[in-house]
Amino acid sequence: MKGSLVAALLGTALLSPDVASAQTALGGGEGKAAPSVLQAQARILQAQDNAVLPNQAMRVGEVERRDIYTPRGERLGSVRRIVLNVTDGRTFLVLERGGLVGLGDKEFPLPVDRVYVQGGRLVVPGLTEAELEAVADWDVNDHKYRELADSEIINVSRR
Repeated sequence: MKGSLVAALLGTALLSPDVASAQTALGGGEGKAAPSVLQAQARILQAQDNAVLPNQAMRVGEVERRDIYTPRGERLGSVRRIVLNVTDGRTFLVLERGGLVGLGDKEFPLPVDRVYVQGGRLVVPGLTEAELEAVADWDVNDHKYRELADSEIINVSRR
C-alpha cells in the first residue's frame, strides 16, 4: 500500500523531471516521500507561475474579434484587425471600442508586444480607459500599414 502511494505521488515526476530532482534535493527518501514530493511540486508550480513563457503563435483569424482585457478583468474592446507597419516591421492589434454595430466606434493601434495571453484571454497591462478616450482617431487608410490575412501568424507573449 505504501509503495503504491509513493508510486502515485512520483507519477508526477514522470511528467516533470524537476519534481524528481527537487525531491532528491529535499532528501525525500521512501519514508518521507509524500511530504517531500508535495513540497517540491508546490515550489515548482510557484516558479512556473513567475516564469516568462515563450511566445504563443496564433493565426490572425483566431485573434480578430477577440476581446482585450486589463489585468483586473475589465473589457477594453475587441480586436478589429491586425496590421503590420511596413516601415518598421512592428505588428499592431487594432482595438475597436465604443460605437454600436460598427457605427461610431473608435480604433486604437496597440503594439502586439504590449499584449499577452493569460488563461485564454488577451490582456494589456498599463492601459486605462482615460488613455483610450484621449487618443485621436487612427487613420485606417494610412499607407504605412498593411492588414494581415487571416492565415498569417503573429506571436503573442504568454503568462
